Amino acid sequence: MTVGIAAFGPGAGAAVVAGWNAAETGVTGDIGGFAVFTAILPQAGPLSVQCQRGGLTAVRAAWGDVLGLMLRAPVAAVITSGPDRAVPLSQFLAASHNGLVTGHRRPDRAGADGVPVNIAALRLLDAGATPDDAVRQVTDANPDIDAGLIAVTAKAVALADTALVMHRRDRGRALIRHPDRGLAVLHNSIQPQAGYAERIAQAGMTAFS
Repeated sequence: MTVGIAAFGPGAGAAVVAGWNAAETGVTGDIGGFAVFTAILPQAGPLSVQCQRGGLTAVRAAWGDVLGLMLRAPVAAVITSGPDRAVPLSQFLAASHNGLVTGHRRPDRAGADGVPVNIAALRLLDAGATPDDAVRQVTDANPDIDAGLIAVTAKAVALADTALVMHRRDRGRALIRHPDRGLAVLHNSIQPQAGYAERIAQAGMTAFS
């Protein structure tokens, strides 16, 4: 099971953390393990915190002061799942000054061109593509990769699953977009599944500044 959440807008960092907290509450599955949480800070660029076990509780304990700064960031994203994933954990969430790419399943998998699909989407953002175009181009070009992607910039957020993942029955998604803020969620293999993605998204949206 993997959960990816991304948001843009005033207090996007707090929105992602609120959604992340909801994702770890009252459900069963591989949750509360590894996590990579990244925010783009004004003038400073991307900043990441991570853990192999313990999810949000572990990140709060280890990175409390840094997390406080990240909550105010206007662009933020997290990827989280079960414990003890391959290092470096940064491979699961691609980041630059221009945007972030998270997702679910295996967004670190190499595409047809040999480039991890999250990196491929980030390169498109860096070249000026919108999040919608970036995730669509990469998933369309790699229909057999086991991945879903969420791309976010300071102006937009978008998500897409590959054709392979679209055939799965254990996946969920939610996308809420307004002109000045938005939040996206992708997940798989969690119980209870009904309404899970929507609950994460609504919790995140209530935390915007």
